Amino acid sequence: MFENNESPSQGLTQLSQTSKNTVEEDFLTLTPRTTIQGLKDCKEVTTYILFGTIKHILVDDDWWYTACVCNKAIYPDSKMFFCEKCNKHVIKGFPRYRIKIRVIDSSDSTTFVLFDRDATTLFKKTCADMLDTHDKMNSSGNLPKQFDELVDRSLLFKVESRNDKNFKLEQSFRVKKICVDDDIIEKFNDSSLKSVDLLVRFTKETIECGSQSPELIQDNPTNDDVNSSHKRESRKKTASLESIEDDNVPLKLLKRNIKKKKSVI
Repeated sequence: MFENNESPSQGLTQLSQTSKNTVEEDFLTLTPRTTIQGLKDCKEVTTYILFGTIKHILVDDDWWYTACVCNKAIYPDSKMFFCEKCNKHVIKGFPRYRIKIRVIDSSDSTTFVLFDRDATTLFKKTCADMLDTHDKMNSSGNLPKQFDELVDRSLLFKVESRNDKNFKLEQSFRVKKICVDDDIIEKFNDSSLKSVDLLVRFTKETIECGSQSPELIQDNPTNDDVNSSHKRESRKKTASLESIEDDNVPLKLLKRNIKKKKSVI
């Protein structure tokens, strides 16, 4: 059944490794990095990777919605549901996560929106199972108890910036993917620290070079400096020759007088 004597477990291991490599490339090399402040200041619609910590879950809105099989929200209509994307009525809907979280980093804080795939990854539980557990436990409050597990958790987020000039309220950003792999997160932070160290070192060297610039200019004259120097030397030589000639005028006259006296004698 399996070629090359490959067992099913070996195939799954290779698939998992390939998937991890793809995630690692996506979060470490393929997508540009930024901070929350950089995300807020971005003037174009693009995608970034950033490292942030979840501080709390917002309870202003429902943490789930009813979706069509296409995963878009559906709305009650005529004892059924209507899906605008599919442009048709559907009988059955499916619960999906939509969780608003407050995330911070060293630069700022903002609101991210987690959707079904990533929330399922974090909780290791589908939205339907979460609702079922929440109802059975008759938990107090609007949020399931498991949501507390997200608080103070640091993750890599792949988020999409927005360019909405008419957006007057505080911005929120859609999370396109999360990374919970500790090895990848560690590599991300290590490379970020190295980048900061290089920036600090470059800035320090630039400042030091700036403070030494007068000496560097003297030690390394430009073409204009060389030309000016040649002109000054030329003027000095001309002036010295003129001074020598002026100083020797009495000597010339003395020689003439001696010649005249000799001729008279």
